[in-house]
Amino acid sequence: MKFLKKKYIFFSLLGLSLLLFFAIPPKRERLWPKNFCSFQVLDRNGKLLREVLSKDYKTSIWVPVDEISKWMVEATVLREDKRFRQHPGVDPLALVRALFENIKKRKIVAGGSTITMQGAKMALGFKNRNLFSKCIEILYALKIELHISKKEILEIYLNRAPYGFQNFGVEAASQFYFHKPAGQLSLGEASLLAVIPKSPSRLNPYIHPQRVLRERERLLKSLLSENVVDSLGFSLALQEHIPFVPGELNFKAPHFVDYVLMEIERSGIENPRKIVTTLDLELQENLEKLLFTTLESLKRHHVKQGAILVMNAQTGEILSMVGSKDYFDPEQGQVNGCLSLRQPGSAIKPFTYILALRDGLPASFILPDIPLEFGLSDGTLFAPRNYSWKYHGPVSLREALAASLNVPTVYLLDKIGVERLYNLLKELNFESLDKEPQFYGLSLALGAGEVKLLEMVRAYRTIARGGVLESERSILEMMDAYGKNLNWKTEEKKIFSKEVACIITDILSDNSSRIKSFGEDSPLDLPFPCAVKTGTSKDYRDNWCVGFTTKYVVGIWVGNFEGFPMKGISGISGAAPLFRDIMIELHRKEYPPSFEESPFLVRLKVCIRSGKLPKDICPNVVEEVFIPGTEPDETCDVHYKYAGRVAEIYPPIYDKWLEENNLPVLRREGFASREDKRIRIVTPSNGDIFKIDPQVSLSSQGIVFRAEVDENIGAVLFKLDGEILCKSRYPFKYIWKPEAGEHKLEVIPDSKESCKVDRIVFRVF
Repeated sequence: MKFLKKKYIFFSLLGLSLLLFFAIPPKRERLWPKNFCSFQVLDRNGKLLREVLSKDYKTSIWVPVDEISKWMVEATVLREDKRFRQHPGVDPLALVRALFENIKKRKIVAGGSTITMQGAKMALGFKNRNLFSKCIEILYALKIELHISKKEILEIYLNRAPYGFQNFGVEAASQFYFHKPAGQLSLGEASLLAVIPKSPSRLNPYIHPQRVLRERERLLKSLLSENVVDSLGFSLALQEHIPFVPGELNFKAPHFVDYVLMEIERSGIENPRKIVTTLDLELQENLEKLLFTTLESLKRHHVKQGAILVMNAQTGEILSMVGSKDYFDPEQGQVNGCLSLRQPGSAIKPFTYILALRDGLPASFILPDIPLEFGLSDGTLFAPRNYSWKYHGPVSLREALAASLNVPTVYLLDKIGVERLYNLLKELNFESLDKEPQFYGLSLALGAGEVKLLEMVRAYRTIARGGVLESERSILEMMDAYGKNLNWKTEEKKIFSKEVACIITDILSDNSSRIKSFGEDSPLDLPFPCAVKTGTSKDYRDNWCVGFTTKYVVGIWVGNFEGFPMKGISGISGAAPLFRDIMIELHRKEYPPSFEESPFLVRLKVCIRSGKLPKDICPNVVEEVFIPGTEPDETCDVHYKYAGRVAEIYPPIYDKWLEENNLPVLRREGFASREDKRIRIVTPSNGDIFKIDPQVSLSSQGIVFRAEVDENIGAVLFKLDGEILCKSRYPFKYIWKPEAGEHKLEVIPDSKESCKVDRIVFRVF
């Protein structure tokens, strides 16, 4: 009895609650919203970029149902809910059919929602879609039908339904797609708009026009079969040309406006009414055409996409953002290449060198550009190669960065530490680098981590601003409904010194130092001061070119969004020519001034080979710039008077490279005083073992005999197993055809003067 009593009370309360629920009319504010969210996005000169018509199931242009084309009303009812005028807000047949379809497909493919239920969903605004929210929507739909007429329900739906590109409501959609009021829509136009709300992204008229036309034809056939239109009206509507307003008229600088709207949403600012952006529309349209033309010329190299970002170097204002070749490309157009993750290749190298300069290494510091292997944490070896597959021996830090040499860069990072470079990049707001430093390893210096073009341009602007990082700006002014200017702040942070920034800028703008890799007349040699760096990722998947003048920072990316490799296109041949064209366009009226240099820097002449103060005999002397305290105080110890000529004395690290390139090996410890003349065999070394390759002709194999001697000895004799092979002068070298066995090599002076000789033993098998 107690159980039955409790059950009776429960159902009584439930019935009473439902009775009260249905008795109280729905709040009109839920169904007829007042706070419309229409606002304009303008360029810096007041030119309209886009009118954002609606947001969050609200509309900016509400019209009574009597002012909407009858074709729009009938097409919508048939498409969305053909029993709309008969059911009480819920269509049981549609719900059962949707249930069976979902069971058959084993996923949710249909909802069975009526127009009234969709109106309830708009009014309630549930973010999570589940069975509970569906039940509430059903109850609310029944409630709406009790208090509101069918005509009013249709008005609510037609004014709030989504029609793509943030257009909610048929009037907004009609103005957007056709530039005409909804009351003037023809049967063909109305039937086309009526198919969009089912799936606004899949049935996008600009991106998938053929798909939309097929759905329109299907709807027109339904209208004919239901006797809503006659056969003549059907035929005329089917043949009707739909005069879409070109997308570029509704969407100027589309990637940039999408980016601005995204930034506003992230900031939490609500209901703006007017946004004046930093963009220069005239520049934007010029660069869109320039990118399109450039990519057309690169088609044969399998290059399909590109992106451009231009920023004011002083203020950080984004003046142009071109995210792809064509925003309305149905497959890739709306991908924003300025915000996509790509590998920057060598474009990220300057930040390794910033750490080196910050640690006290001067730009004249000598680095090895020779075949080297580096041990990794997993026990494997990493052997970087230069892009050209050539090595240059000892090079200065300046040359290594300017010529974009890989081996010296990895050598430098190996000494500095991967974690320190990773931390610097994180300081520079490279948020895309979200793995641990060990994940990237030494290849981080060569651009193995994926970053955004926007992040790269921001980081290069930090160099341009003397080491001060500042957030970029996309908005100049933002007004709310009451004319109040909404705040949009940027932050500054000092990352490295102005002196370091000045030296990096000096290197990146030094055309003579990059000749080793790019030649004298490369696209990077501009007619005005410009600091620039290219980058090419592995397998030619990404091309970059990022640089700056005193006025602008420009970033270019070209490649393929799918990651397909390009055909033989590097940063210097793909992105750099476009970079050059843009820089010349930006400075067409007036060339930029020279870069400002810190008054604290010191300029000294140094020997290019040693990086130290030059001697009279040093053949190549250059002026270098130094941070105080890092300038050299020692004289060159590389060049030496030898046999009446200037010779270079290489450290042992270069021996193998010198041998492979048939260059003389000279070491300071290999020279004796005049009282102690001597000869030293450089190659082979004592105890070396050589193997004859059976796959190669014996006549094509050889062992190089090379010696160092005192400068007063003019010639030597190479003696093998007691027999004289030859008489040799500088560079004291002989190539011997190998024979199996153990051999004794001697090098003796070709003179009667007493001299210490050298002997070694080696084996061949």
